[in-house]
Amino acid sequence: MTTNSIPVHRLSSGMIFKTILSLVVFALIGWLTGCAPLPPLEEEAKTQTTGASPKADAANEQREAEIAKYRSFAYERWKNGEYEAARGHFNKIRVLDIEHKHNIYRQWADCFVRSGMIDSARCAYEEGINYFPDDDYLHNGLAIVLRNAGQMEDAIEQQKEAVRIKPDNEDYLFALAEMYEKTENWEKAVETYEVLADLFPDNPLYNQRIIDIKRIYFNPEEYLQTLKDAVNKFPDDPKRHFDYAMALLDQGHSEQAVGEFEAYTRQQPNDAEGWRNLARARENLSDFRGAVTARKKVIEINPESLKDMVNVGRNYLNLKKWVEARGWAKRALAKDSDYGSAWVLMGDIYFNAADLASGDSPKYNDKLVFTIAYGLYRRAATSSDIEARSDGERGLRILKGGELIPSREERFMNRSKTRPIGDLYKWINPDWPEVGYVDTYLKALD
Repeated sequence: MTTNSIPVHRLSSGMIFKTILSLVVFALIGWLTGCAPLPPLEEEAKTQTTGASPKADAANEQREAEIAKYRSFAYERWKNGEYEAARGHFNKIRVLDIEHKHNIYRQWADCFVRSGMIDSARCAYEEGINYFPDDDYLHNGLAIVLRNAGQMEDAIEQQKEAVRIKPDNEDYLFALAEMYEKTENWEKAVETYEVLADLFPDNPLYNQRIIDIKRIYFNPEEYLQTLKDAVNKFPDDPKRHFDYAMALLDQGHSEQAVGEFEAYTRQQPNDAEGWRNLARARENLSDFRGAVTARKKVIEINPESLKDMVNVGRNYLNLKKWVEARGWAKRALAKDSDYGSAWVLMGDIYFNAADLASGDSPKYNDKLVFTIAYGLYRRAATSSDIEARSDGERGLRILKGGELIPSREERFMNRSKTRPIGDLYKWINPDWPEVGYVDTYLKALD
């Protein structure tokens, strides 16, 4: 590498010659080590240029001309991706620019970064910040280098400086927020995301990060308050109503959740999830009629939703409307005859009806209804659905263990009775397929 030539023959002062020579030596050392030191003898050079003579002025003009030449070379090489050549030219500018008037550090550091010389890039950023402390780009670049090196606290300090200089720069603020997250400084992260949310209200990411952080790391009430504030601030945004409603539901505030889901469904009447979760909230409050209405809206939107059909049936079951409950179970089975949850619902209908009618002392008549439930639970126990199969098996154990189905002796004493009778069971149609299981069961006892 050749050193830069200052036209020494034009200078009359021996001191200037020594100054320039020293600059060249230090520059060579920095170039060879890859982490350039700060330009030395700055104060001495400045002192000698104070009240400069005509010869000194000529030297300064020549130096500026040289700087201009090398700047042209450096930027051209940098733009063309010739980073090694560009570094050499930028380094010559550093040597010549004893007053530090030219900020070459952005591109010079970039040359090191693109060449994979990260330690040298760090030195370039640091040197540039020393001379140009209000250059936001340099602070941001150094923050990235420090972050990648795992020096998060130092990186945060540099990123804060970049934000100080450009407080409305979205990229700088977002990078700072992410750094706070990495150091688990959740309060500062939220604080930074709040600044972003205020500056850039059209970007939903920032409010979502605030919500997510508060949900996971903050007191639940603070989290709910954050969501409520978002709803109050943007009452026409359906997603904010939905998020707040879901959080209320998850935290057990079902009554408040109902109000938010109702607001959401008014704004988004064709979203099945809104109606489905409104039904959940109403079910939590034992408002089974309201839940039926909401579930039916889901099925209007999604006619193939077997799960919601069964849930409509369960709400009717809770209302003790046995026929309506059975009708929805049969509707699901008409679409999928192996749908285990529907078979469990069918069994629960007969079980609950018999349990309510019999009280503490089931009679033979009641046991015939329990027998219908037994047959339905047996069918559920053969389902491919693991949960439904488990529910079916549990139903069978309860009926057998509780002696709720006829014994051989009871069958012997009541041979003429094969169907449940009485006002409490008049809803049961003896011709329904599931009722026929009674004959199969009783025959096995003979």
